[in-house]
Amino acid sequence: MENNESNSSSLLLEIGTEEIPARFLPDAIIRLKESAEKIFSDFRLSFSSLNTYATPRRLSLIADVEASQKASEKEVWGPPVNVAFDKEGNPTKAAEAFVKNNGIQMTDLLKKEKGKGIYLFAVVKEGAQNTEDILPEILPKLISSLSFPKSMRWGNGSMTFARPIHWICALYGNEKVNFELDGIKSSNLSRGHRFLSPGLFEVKDTKTYINLMRNNFVVLDTDERKNMILSGSNKLALSVNASLIEDEELMQHVTFLVEYPLPVLGTFSPEYLALPEELLVTVMKGHQKYFALKDGKGRLTNYFIVISNTKQDNIETVKTGAEKVIRARFEDAKFYYEEDKKTRLKEGLEGLKKVIYHDRLGSLYDKTQRIALIADYIGNKCCPEKISEIKEAAILAKTDLISGVVGEFPELQGIMGGYYSLNEGYSREISKALSEQYLPAHSGDRLPETDSGAILSLSDKFDNMASFFMIGLSPTGTEDPFALRRQALGAIAILTEKKYDITISEILDVALNAFDIENRQDVLNEIAKFFEQRLDPLFVLKGYSPDCIASVMNYARNNPIYALKERLEAVQRFKEDPDYDSFILAIKRINNIAPKYDVPSVNQGLFSDEEMLLHKEFESVSDKINSLMSLNKYSEALELIKTLKEPINRFFDKVLIMDKREDLKLNRLSLIRQIQMLAQQIADFSKLT
Repeated sequence: MENNESNSSSLLLEIGTEEIPARFLPDAIIRLKESAEKIFSDFRLSFSSLNTYATPRRLSLIADVEASQKASEKEVWGPPVNVAFDKEGNPTKAAEAFVKNNGIQMTDLLKKEKGKGIYLFAVVKEGAQNTEDILPEILPKLISSLSFPKSMRWGNGSMTFARPIHWICALYGNEKVNFELDGIKSSNLSRGHRFLSPGLFEVKDTKTYINLMRNNFVVLDTDERKNMILSGSNKLALSVNASLIEDEELMQHVTFLVEYPLPVLGTFSPEYLALPEELLVTVMKGHQKYFALKDGKGRLTNYFIVISNTKQDNIETVKTGAEKVIRARFEDAKFYYEEDKKTRLKEGLEGLKKVIYHDRLGSLYDKTQRIALIADYIGNKCCPEKISEIKEAAILAKTDLISGVVGEFPELQGIMGGYYSLNEGYSREISKALSEQYLPAHSGDRLPETDSGAILSLSDKFDNMASFFMIGLSPTGTEDPFALRRQALGAIAILTEKKYDITISEILDVALNAFDIENRQDVLNEIAKFFEQRLDPLFVLKGYSPDCIASVMNYARNNPIYALKERLEAVQRFKEDPDYDSFILAIKRINNIAPKYDVPSVNQGLFSDEEMLLHKEFESVSDKINSLMSLNKYSEALELIKTLKEPINRFFDKVLIMDKREDLKLNRLSLIRQIQMLAQQIADFSKLT
């Protein structure tokens, strides 16, 4: 509820806490804003300029709020009149309860018709209270409404929050808003940075609050903290002829990790650069939240940047500590890496037998065998020239999961297998396949570059979907614990990009061969439908119209995905054709009367002149359209089918389809059925508008 009038005052709410995990805060800012907007609206308070802020130790809200509520009238319905009054016309308990609950008098009651009866009805007026009088009720509701991925209780209280609340600062129009929440009394006092400004101080007005916090070493605004980190880090990187390795996830995390950010440049021994680059970056990011730096050629340097939560005076202390910690971390990583290289990947296959993938799906070794089966089929169908590398990569795919490095850094699965395979002398194709097998890992992620990597990724994803659907663990509602939706989208992206001449149904058929199940076809149909449900919104996002999408979706499971997309593009372009509307009307005439039951084959001896003309036109394009469809030349096929428009219309205008003679009627219906079936090879024109 926005307000542009001047009769308002500024409201400040600051919830001071122990350090809240950085990953909670981006959503907390949004939830605080949404909750405030809802609660203000519920209380009929107009507001404007509502902003929310978060640092590890506080959630803050600043808004201009109207000085009083809006008065309102609402219409309320009561019980039926025959229930509200007895036979003598006296009010019953139902009428009395309705009056009491709505704060009205018996004289305020009206009678109105609703549906098939007469009901009590009243107009309830709600007065306008001053904002300062209702804020002590509103603000505790607002604080209590906030939720977090994990909450906790503390002391003897019953309230839950992300972390214990230590203070609440609340002002409206520069006056304190007094209330108590779970034993915590509000005040006009706040605290700054835990170490740089730990004492209490008074907040005298909301207008200067942000600057006051900055003076106490708390930068409230998220964008301001991020810019301080980015600009400071870029300057430090330039000082050593390097640049930041971009990582938006890490940037957001450190932005919410500190209240007063100060980038500090550190370094480590160049000897560690002999370790895999991904391993070093993962150690810096995952364990220490450091930014890695690259040189002008994109190679990792032996510099890093740590974002401290302190003043310039403490730079050397921060730098020394960070370098000491990263050295220890790199030593651990080096140890695991060197130990892993002492064991060949294939020796790890025995180890996979001891690792349960899922209690109903066997071990990682069993999964490896299923992946190899699927990869063998896709490889022979789509890339027979690389089948030996594909089969070898499939057998090695999961062996790095029992390595020391991946045990310590799970996010390096696949990547480390790629390094270990190179060390053992395997080809770059195999190494690349192992490192690409989990791509794309998320929306917008890169796709596998190699065919071996793409086929290994497809095999893994299809095995996951076949396995979990087979045991009844398909996604439901918002629940998708095995990320099957994401994997289906990843498979679609690969099949589209690589233009593999293989269908979803084919791969699923092979994937389900690993299991002995009675309802095999039902499971296959369920997964195929699951894919189709991913395709529809994906095509919408790419700008295709809903009717065009609907016209091709019947071909999704039994046609290559890339061909489905090309078919869709052709239909979308066809809608721009000047003859499109008239052709669709002609095809609708066909669809409206085409039989849904079996009819005899066409007998040309029964044709009249108009029927013979249509049949000849049909035969002249039929074989050509079939040939074009086999080559996925959908636009050309549409151009040909379009030429039947005039013969179809002449036929309907001059021939009585439902002739009294049964043989003539069935023969004409058979001709219509042939045309319908030819058209349906291209698209389901009945879905087009």
